[in-house]
Amino acid sequence: MITGIDHIVIAARDLEQVAEAYRQLGFTVVEGGRHPYGSYNALIAFADDSYIELISFYEPSPAHPWWGLLHERGGGLIDFCMATDDIRGDLEILRANGVDCGELSEGGRERPDGYQVRWINNKVGGAWQGLIPFLIEDVTPREERLPGEREHANGATGIHRLRLMSDDVAGAAAVMAALMGEVQASADGIGFEVGGQRIDYVAGPERGPFSVSFKTSGEPQRIDPAEAGGARISLVV
Repeated sequence: MITGIDHIVIAARDLEQVAEAYRQLGFTVVEGGRHPYGSYNALIAFADDSYIELISFYEPSPAHPWWGLLHERGGGLIDFCMATDDIRGDLEILRANGVDCGELSEGGRERPDGYQVRWINNKVGGAWQGLIPFLIEDVTPREERLPGEREHANGATGIHRLRLMSDDVAGAAAVMAALMGEVQASADGIGFEVGGQRIDYVAGPERGPFSVSFKTSGEPQRIDPAEAGGARISLVV
């Protein structure tokens, strides 16, 4: 069963540059470490147990599913992952609904302190990539994957709403309904609520994650994408 949004993925050509940009926006950014398949990341963890993964590449990695997206789009919000307490059962639901979601494989990264974080996940391919979440299950304790630093100068406490755009909202919503249950109408599309977070699908010419808002105890604001590595971000109360 899906329990919430695990994390969202923001890709950038220069990891250090985008990490500093998010620090300037009032987020606490922690170095994540290196994956053995050419990518490395920095993380922004929240009190609601979700996080932002800022990701880039320390060496060319054309086989990586986000390599092409980064160079096609130049960066920004490109994917999202959902937490589950039954990854194999939820994977079968995706497959039964026609999603190209691959086999489970082990992933991992080495943190700066040398700790080896490990998990299993799938990849979502084809037209579904970015529209339907990939899933993750921890092998090492989840608290080792997320930074402990979860307070932010801008007051951000967690993910409020993730909006995804598609030219086939009904098709994406049908898959998500099978995965998550009850569908809820929204002002501009079809949505789902889980773990205190909301996911909405809206009609439009782009495909995939479009914008994300975060709950804050501070001042609400809409952030210029040019200041956020191309991502459309806002803080809401």
